This record gives sequence, structure tokens and C-alpha cells, in this order.
Amino acid sequence: MSARSVARLAVQSTRQFSRSSAASSSEVAEGYKHLKNIQARFQKPDGKPVYLKGGPVDQVLFVTTSLLAAAGLVGIGRLIYQLSYPATPEE
Repeated sequence: MSARSVARLAVQSTRQFSRSSAASSSEVAEGYKHLKNIQARFQKPDGKPVYLKGGPVDQVLFVTTSLLAAAGLVGIGRLIYQLSYPATPEE
């Protein structure tokens, strides 16, 4: 086979695989419709940050995370205070 025929064969096979029967049909897959609905919900301009747009579960997770972070900061502050002012040994 010559280089020209190999190149032509490569182009033809690429064209054959690049065509898709799903792309040519007018129907849209059900999963695609569901994904578009989720995207529309998250892009709605309602003033909420994106990490709270998932509903009440996201709000619970956010509040829990905030409380745990605050408790961790309080614990770190307490530890730094204890290490800065060690207890005096009793005689």
C-alpha cells in the first residue's frame, strides 16, 4: 500500500466513526434532560450561593461544618493558651 492510500483509508475510517446515529436523531436522552434540569436549578439567580442550592440537606451540612470548624478553632485557642501559660506544679 502506498502512503497516499493509507492516508485516504485513515480519513475515510475517521469520517465513518465520527458520525453518530444518536446525534442525527431528534430525540434527547432522558439522562440529558435530567442533567439540564439540575443545571437550570443551580444557575437560577435566587441570591443563594451554589453550595446551598441543593436544598435543606445542603443547609444542614453547611451549618454542621460551620459549627465543627468553630469548635475546632475554640479548641486550638484553648490549646495555645494552655501551652503559653503552663500550670504551676503544686508543692
